[in-house]
Amino acid sequence: MIEKLIAYQNQSEINFEKAKNISTIANYIVAFMLFMASTIIAALTFPVRFLYKKIVKSNKNSEVLKLDGKNFETLLKKEELILFDFWAEWCGPCVMMHSIIEKFAAESKSVKVVKVNADFNRSIVNKYQIKGLPQFVLVQHGKEVKRFAGAMTKADLIEFCEVTIK
Repeated sequence: MIEKLIAYQNQSEINFEKAKNISTIANYIVAFMLFMASTIIAALTFPVRFLYKKIVKSNKNSEVLKLDGKNFETLLKKEELILFDFWAEWCGPCVMMHSIIEKFAAESKSVKVVKVNADFNRSIVNKYQIKGLPQFVLVQHGKEVKRFAGAMTKADLIEFCEVTIK
């Protein structure tokens, strides 16, 4: 369901950029309203989600690394291909991406997935000049290969992370 919603939002934006007619404008407005609604819901449910994560559900089996700032340089040197997911708890699309990122990380063998909370890692956010969330930065051998701003489906993530390993 979430992947269909993300695909709808992304396709609405693409269609709107290609042609501006009643249909594409209406779809773009609906997609924008869904985006705003997801952000409002994320902001309002933050305390509940925070408590749930701390008390009930800890992701000890997760393949996704959480960046704490201290392990940043080590990670850049150690890992060949890293997908940085810049996110925030108040960002609706970021929250929607959580389960997709988890699935992608569990299935991906060649890409190390790292979540970077933009609110707590300002130096890294500034280093990569992150202006909007969610934002994905693919780093190969310590150097940025490409980036994407906005939510993605798992299929989009797979395609985004396909690079020629040198």
